[in-house]
Amino acid sequence: MPSTPRNRVGDVYGQLTVIAPSDRRTKSGNAYWWCRCSCGREREVAGDKLSLNVARRKPTVTACEECSREHQIEAVCFKHDREERERRKQAKHDRKQLVGMVPDRWLKLPLTDAHARELGQTQFFRGRKCLRGHLAPYRINGGCLTCAGQTPSAGDWQSTKPTES
Repeated sequence: MPSTPRNRVGDVYGQLTVIAPSDRRTKSGNAYWWCRCSCGREREVAGDKLSLNVARRKPTVTACEECSREHQIEAVCFKHDREERERRKQAKHDRKQLVGMVPDRWLKLPLTDAHARELGQTQFFRGRKCLRGHLAPYRINGGCLTCAGQTPSAGDWQSTKPTES
């Protein structure tokens, strides 16, 4: 027979407050606890999933299922925003090195596909070559315009650029 679990009633783990013990046990003998989330929902959580140790390798439960999903979505959105900022920063850096080597209208295009969507445009220019080696603008739902046969690449543009006399 398993030992009596430590009384956790009133303990707070993240957004969960332990309100009562449960009759259930895990396969390893740990007790389940009824917890109330800060949003008011209740959830039954195994005692070995409740921990304040942030360096712990095992997963912990800190909120009800709905709040956990919301936190997960927020984390993904934060990650995407951070990655988009990095892409724009890299595009600015790449484009600075191409001033005078590509048409000025390309340098006025948005930096990334997300930037182009924000501005309601269909083309963007990162300042990098495509997989086939073309240096040209991209369509937001397509690819390199040179690969699609719509515009010459920067190398072609330089050979057709009028010479100054």
